[in-house]
Amino acid sequence: MRKLAVLSLILFLAFAKLAVAQDAEDKARFAAEQWIVLVDDGQYDESWKEAAKSFQQWITSDEWQKKAAADRTQMGHRTSRKLKELKASNSAKGMAAGQYVYVKYQSTFENKKTATETITTVLEGDGVWRVASYTVN
Repeated sequence: MRKLAVLSLILFLAFAKLAVAQDAEDKARFAAEQWIVLVDDGQYDESWKEAAKSFQQWITSDEWQKKAAADRTQMGHRTSRKLKELKASNSAKGMAAGQYVYVKYQSTFENKKTATETITTVLEGDGVWRVASYTVN
C-alpha cells in the first residue's frame, strides 16, 4: 500500500510539472502572438514598448521602428503564419540565464515565400512573458 502511495505521489508530481511547463509555453506563445500582431499592423513603436527590457536595451525605439519598417517593406505583407515549434529553455544566445520559450512559425510574405519567424520570449521579473528577440530567416 505504501509503494502505491509513493508511486501515486511521483506520478502526481510528474504531471504537475508537465502542467506547469505547458502553462508557461501557452503563456509565452500568447505573448508572442499578441506582439507579432503589432508588428504585422505596423505598430512598431507599440511593439517596442511591449517588448522585454532586454529587447529595449538592445535597440532603441527609433532604431527598431526603422528596422522593422524596412524589413516589412522588403518582405511585403504577411500572407500566412503557422506554428512550427515551441521550445522551452533556460538560456538564450547573448542573454542572461532565465526562462525562455522559442516560438517558431513557418510564414510567407508577399515578397518572401518561405520564411521562419523566431520569437524568443522571456519570463520577466514581474511574472509576465515578453518578447526578447525576433528574427526572420
